[in-house]
Amino acid sequence: MSLTPKPNGDRTEEVQAAQQILQSLSIRSFMPQVTSCPGCGRTTSTYFQELAEQIQSYLRTSMPEWRKKYPGVEELKLAVMGCVVNGPGESKHANLGISLPGTFEEPKAPVYVDGKLLKTLHGDTIVAEFKQILDHYVESHYGQSAKNEELVGAN
Repeated sequence: MSLTPKPNGDRTEEVQAAQQILQSLSIRSFMPQVTSCPGCGRTTSTYFQELAEQIQSYLRTSMPEWRKKYPGVEELKLAVMGCVVNGPGESKHANLGISLPGTFEEPKAPVYVDGKLLKTLHGDTIVAEFKQILDHYVESHYGQSAKNEELVGAN
């Protein structure tokens, strides 16, 4: 595949797009797959967009270390949704899901783990708390202790 970069643009966009194609076809995973809202009256708010970008950015910056430390973390599936309408449904198909608030809505966000409501986050710390939940999930499901539990359970 080939993309024409924007003037003074980053050529890595081409690689990222190719990786996304391979990943969406289930050929190879490169980083956790994020299902996100395409945009509607609720998700066009800059609040939702900024929170969603913070979560995406956190995944990109965490992956180099996670890849070394947590084999298989590339298979993680997240749902970063902009409303409580689609959020619960998408979250049932993800390992972790969050329904972020939309335009003029109270800053609260239900968080789902393996399809079940874990808790609802409130206020200005939504992203920081979600990152902690994400880190805990990655460590507990992909870390060495998780692998040891699998071995013990198999015996």
